Amino acid sequence: MQCQRCRSPGIRRLGLISLLLLIVSAHPATASLSTAPFSTHEIDRSVIASLPTWHGKSGNIIDHLDLSRPFATQTQWTFVVATLPGSFADVFGDTIDHGTLAVCFVEKLNPHCEYARPNATPSSWLSTADGLSSAEVVFVSAGHADPLLLLKTTSQGGANGNHFIYTQAYMFDRTDNQFKAIFSNKTASNNNQQTRFIEDGPLRGDIIVDEPTGSAPFDYWISVYTWSRGKPYSLALRYRSDTHYGDGNPLAVIDSEMRNILMRLRQWKAGDPLPIPPHSTCKPYLRGGEEWCR
Repeated sequence: MQCQRCRSPGIRRLGLISLLLLIVSAHPATASLSTAPFSTHEIDRSVIASLPTWHGKSGNIIDHLDLSRPFATQTQWTFVVATLPGSFADVFGDTIDHGTLAVCFVEKLNPHCEYARPNATPSSWLSTADGLSSAEVVFVSAGHADPLLLLKTTSQGGANGNHFIYTQAYMFDRTDNQFKAIFSNKTASNNNQQTRFIEDGPLRGDIIVDEPTGSAPFDYWISVYTWSRGKPYSLALRYRSDTHYGDGNPLAVIDSEMRNILMRLRQWKAGDPLPIPPHSTCKPYLRGGEEWCR
């Protein structure tokens, strides 16, 4: 009698191979990234080769960030920051021994780089990014979902030390297999300005910017930008703050205004606890419409 439940070893092996092929085909990102990724050295060489040279000198790599895992890309993507070769004189006449900043999204060994070409005058460097402040992957949603690349770069400072801070956020467009900028702004640095990505709480994923108004009573413009999947950030709120420049409040402007921000966005009402600044143990209280800490 032929056993209906028995299989030959060949048939069993064939079934196992088919199962493995099914698993691999169901996870294309895992399949492509598990094949020998390009090394950091190879990626560096591809970036340097794509950048312009100056008097026989090449650029310098200053930072790397793997994007393949946090963004679950189907091909290997790496974020690389480099400085172009060259030199320029700052506002004090001192020589800065490097060129502008180049930011590169590298697919496998194919760099896509952006950089500025200022002229030789010191003033042109005051509005040109030549330094890296930070580059990190942040998550709009809980559980490491909806990742963004958040990049902060800086320019040379003026005689009073004031310099520009550039903030950009990038999303990964899976359909086009590329990274796209969905937020970009710049602020100066000497008057408590800040651009902050909100990492948790009711405004998680939003970006808040505070900038001085430049006119009496010298308060701040507070702007809140909200995220929507697959789209650029959009302005959801803008108002003049209760916080004033030089009022002695040690809190950052965004923290002193957080109750007002939440209230205007209908995320806070009278009787609710005052929001506590992140990474702080202070006991907040209100004075003149702004939060202070005991």
